[in-house]
Amino acid sequence: MSDIQRLFQEDPLKLTRPDITEIIAYYRDKRNAFNLGDKTAGATKKIKAAQNGGPKPSLSDILSDIL
Repeated sequence: MSDIQRLFQEDPLKLTRPDITEIIAYYRDKRNAFNLGDKTAGATKKIKAAQNGGPKPSLSDILSDIL
């Protein structure tokens, strides 16, 4: 996981001034690269959730655990 991904997973209200400065510097670099012709520079990749491959529980399974 990169530093930028770690920063975006943090609570925004708990970010420090250096954290915000790091985010701004990262996106300024990406913007400059995009303006120079690198069309993939501004693309952000979504973080995929861990896939455990198990079956999804049915609604009756969930309700039986609650009741």
